[in-house]
Amino acid sequence: MIPIIGINFRNALYPAIRALFIFFIGALSYGTIEVLTRGFTHISMGFLGGISFMFISYTSKLRRADKLSLIQQLIVCALFITTAELLCGMITNLIMGLAIWDYSDMPFNYLGQICLPFSLIWATITYLGIIVEERIRIVLFHQSIPCVRLRHFNKETATREISLPL
Repeated sequence: MIPIIGINFRNALYPAIRALFIFFIGALSYGTIEVLTRGFTHISMGFLGGISFMFISYTSKLRRADKLSLIQQLIVCALFITTAELLCGMITNLIMGLAIWDYSDMPFNYLGQICLPFSLIWATITYLGIIVEERIRIVLFHQSIPCVRLRHFNKETATREISLPL
């Protein structure tokens, strides 16, 4: 602890350091996925990966507080990633003309920047991201994490939860 004017900087900086770590893990992971699948990547994809992983981490916190179910988290994250991809694509591909990606030949595409098949892929990658993020919390940040819960709602029973192993 470095006490200056009564502030514990270790505790004050911890959330920022954790957020940066989550960002860089997301950026490096997505960049690696792109290089392995396409053979190349662009710095903007690393930025999107980092921001997306931070959003996955944020929604995981909401899910642990019982404000989101797993299915809701997957849908919200897929929509967030798709929206971020659209905004990034409009700037880098359409305005700047960098031609980083083009989904024009994919079904259900919008301006060649987003498409339904990749939105579904983002939901799958989000599930993997949830598992990685929770392992990071347990191993590196020493936080206990409950199981991922898939919540079913029906009229007869208010809530029934199924625990999924991680």
